[in-house]
Amino acid sequence: MRGLKKIISAVCLILTISVASAFAEFWTDDAQMIFDVNLSGERIMLGIDSDEDMCAAVFFDESRYELNTVACSISEYAKLKKVVFECKLLMKEVSTLQEYEKKNIYSQIMEKLKSLAPVTISAEEYEMTDEFGFVKESLYISQSLYDEYQQLALSEAESWKSDLSSSDKKLTVWSFTDEIEGFLNKEGYGYKATHPDMDIEYTYIPTDQFPSALDPRLASGKDCPDVFALEDYFVRKYIESGQLLPLDDLYEEVKDKVNTYPVEIGSYDGHVYAMSWNVSPGALFYRRSLAKKYFGTDDPKVVQKKLKDFDTFLATARELKKLSGGKCRIVSSTGDLFHPFKGTREKPWVVDDRLVIDSAMEKYMDMCRIFTEEELVASDVAQWSEKWFAGMRGELNDDYAYDYYSDYYIETPVEIFCYFLPTWGLHYILKPNAPGTSGDWAMCQGPSAWRWGGTWIAAYKGTKNPEAAKELIRYLTTDDGFQKEMAKETGDIVTNINVQDKIKDSFSEPYLSGQNHYAEFCKYTKKIKGTLEQSTDQQIEALWTETVNEYMYGEKTKRQAIKDFKEQVANTMGL
Repeated sequence: MRGLKKIISAVCLILTISVASAFAEFWTDDAQMIFDVNLSGERIMLGIDSDEDMCAAVFFDESRYELNTVACSISEYAKLKKVVFECKLLMKEVSTLQEYEKKNIYSQIMEKLKSLAPVTISAEEYEMTDEFGFVKESLYISQSLYDEYQQLALSEAESWKSDLSSSDKKLTVWSFTDEIEGFLNKEGYGYKATHPDMDIEYTYIPTDQFPSALDPRLASGKDCPDVFALEDYFVRKYIESGQLLPLDDLYEEVKDKVNTYPVEIGSYDGHVYAMSWNVSPGALFYRRSLAKKYFGTDDPKVVQKKLKDFDTFLATARELKKLSGGKCRIVSSTGDLFHPFKGTREKPWVVDDRLVIDSAMEKYMDMCRIFTEEELVASDVAQWSEKWFAGMRGELNDDYAYDYYSDYYIETPVEIFCYFLPTWGLHYILKPNAPGTSGDWAMCQGPSAWRWGGTWIAAYKGTKNPEAAKELIRYLTTDDGFQKEMAKETGDIVTNINVQDKIKDSFSEPYLSGQNHYAEFCKYTKKIKGTLEQSTDQQIEALWTETVNEYMYGEKTKRQAIKDFKEQVANTMGL
């Protein structure tokens, strides 16, 4: 098997020097360059070589950033030469990259080469020169060579395969959430239980300290964790940083069984850098008793029709206030509307380095002003405030009512019809803050598809164990067995669509009077888009919230508020 190791050395050499010089420098006197053409600035190359044990062909396509190595037994050399000659004839049919693509020459060449070597040994991404960047290198061997290889010695084979996959048995893992520690250590289905040969060094760092601990490590490239969790509000900062390991090959393996939007958020410039184990679509949770009282039914399908879009939502808000004599407000806070409106955007905040205010955000601004002026929300209520939680319990007092005799506003009890909350809002907000209302809630989609929150997992691009890092990410974010057990234990809406389909009909939530929230969330998830997320969102949206409040309370005209907002963004962010 000396020849096989020699081919691996050749591949590594090709990947670390320049392609042309690597071919020229490494290959023996018997080596042949079958073709080396330049199509519209992209190098397409094919070469072969042999020794006493084996022969091989190496096919490089710069337009795809791919290097494919095909290894065969020396007894198959004549067959290999015939196939590469056929490949050379295919290349003679084209003179431009457009012709190359139109005639699908790449696929034809790969089909011929892989007919020689159907066994895939590895498919990994390596960093070449500055000129080529990252290139995906794949190694295929023939069945004959594979049989010879296995007959030599199983131990040698395992050692060689281990060398190829860079499977060092240790990984360092950082997280701001203790969930990952649980996923690693769960008996029976946790990562350590199913990968007993792996040594995991886990470190927990609180969320508010996490970026400040991770950033200097990534900047210096020293003592970086191999794998780390990324929270929703800072995930895009790292996705766009250039410091993460591409997961394109992993995603290609699992793309047909995972939800799309978490991958869209974890992608940048055509590469996937982070994946998530769960999804967090939003829903509208409403009080059944109030729906029956004012609409005559608490049926989610009927209620959804009265909340199907924002124009209908506004009409229903006015209807509730009128029917209740001012006692019932559709939501307690205008802040509750932000994420649902954000979910309807068509454009991100920044396009071609210029600030863009999507029409959905302007409509949100207008809606906040209407809700405030017409007193369709309770007064002086903000998300996460005690009044906000009191509304869930039916204990909110409002001070909109004016008493002419005493000349001051009187606090009067008000009813809050609904709350916009994501998946985790049911278990971690509604249930603990309004336990006495259990059974009096239901859920529906509401006026839009939206999301809020989530956790992603990524790896450092300089990790010494890329394949082990990818395997950890694959297992936690896509593995059928793990995701099924995790979902059953935690109630998380997992990213694995196959698992969703298997378990979604088995849920019945007592807090929602038996409604199957899990199946509903699985349905809502498919409507969410993650392509508009950017690292600048948090900073821009903080300034936008101030702008909306100024207009909402009449401190500025809409025109002046937007003008000032643009100036703030320009001054603080250069956009």
